[in-house]
Amino acid sequence: MKTYLLILISVFSFLCFFSCENKTKNKISQKKDNSPSQIIKQAHIFRSQNGEVEVEIKSPLIQSYEGDSARMIFPKGVKVKFFNEDMTIKSTLVANYAINYNNSNKVYLRDSIVIINYNNEDTIYCQDLIWDRDLKIVSSEKKVQRNSASGIAYGDGFISSENMDSVRIKNHRGIQVVKEDD
Repeated sequence: MKTYLLILISVFSFLCFFSCENKTKNKISQKKDNSPSQIIKQAHIFRSQNGEVEVEIKSPLIQSYEGDSARMIFPKGVKVKFFNEDMTIKSTLVANYAINYNNSNKVYLRDSIVIINYNNEDTIYCQDLIWDRDLKIVSSEKKVQRNSASGIAYGDGFISSENMDSVRIKNHRGIQVVKEDD
């Protein structure tokens, strides 16, 4: 009887041990899938190509996720400077929230977006923006305001090349200054 009881207790203990271990592993793997693989605080990143700095990125917090939905989230905003070849600032972009989707090569930005193009003196204000790096276009389907040397324009979205030198506003309205010929 004692042997039977000892075997029963051993089997029960064995089952409990492995049952608890599996539950713990499942909890750890679930948490790992939902948690960032990397957290960067006070990020200051430079991206260069062929020895020339192209972009400077600053963010108070970056959360990086891996796997099928690999992405970098900027939950506290991002400030980006794009440089000309002579290291002068070509344009700046500021947003209160951004996600860089690694697998689809798209960037989604939202909340108080300001894009300043110093080459043509344009400033774009919007609340929502998608940058498709494969197609090299930037677009929004939300309200937009464009301040330029020729006036202020409003619209229901826009599309542009990624360097912002060919902005087309949808349902364009506003005040534009037209120079008269001498």
